Amino acid sequence: MIIGVDFDNTIADYTGVFYRVALNLGWIPEHIGSSKEEVKQFFISQDREAKWTELQGIVYGKQISQAKPYPDSLVRLQQLKNQGHELRLVSHKTKYPIIGDKVNFHKAAKGWLETHGFVNCTNAPFDPQHVYFNETKDKKVQIIQSLSCDFFIDDLESILLHEYFPNDCQGILFSPNKTHCASHLLAQNWTQIPALIV
Repeated sequence: MIIGVDFDNTIADYTGVFYRVALNLGWIPEHIGSSKEEVKQFFISQDREAKWTELQGIVYGKQISQAKPYPDSLVRLQQLKNQGHELRLVSHKTKYPIIGDKVNFHKAAKGWLETHGFVNCTNAPFDPQHVYFNETKDKKVQIIQSLSCDFFIDDLESILLHEYFPNDCQGILFSPNKTHCASHLLAQNWTQIPALIV
């Protein structure tokens, strides 16, 4: 089967990264909370959304090395590949930040994938030819459709519920904090995913 996989917040875990980077830059007080959502809400409450946009550019570019692979993501993807499945990485990611230094997000993400053994390594689950970074969500969903994915793993329900998401593709919502999902299969961690691919 052909299995599509998202990148940000599905393979790459940014837990605590936005907080640490913003704190080191002196952009936030220490007490606001360390989650991405808490950091985002702080900037919004201060009417500093442009600063939040700039922070995203820094995290997804120069500081992407602070992200870690989700536990078991690499070994489970290798397992699926070794079982004969074809793996495709399909991500919504602009090429350059809207605000701040012009860092190539696609190049940064590909470097991260190589560093952590997802491409260009022995038993890497993804062939570099099958890694797709897309500027828009619509384009991402079109790629999922054109690749004839049987399954697609994503942390965003908005992708799995997109009007153009293919009907013959089974969505798997990757959500460590969610306990129930009516519309798709649900995985709270990567260990659960191979059993869902049937």
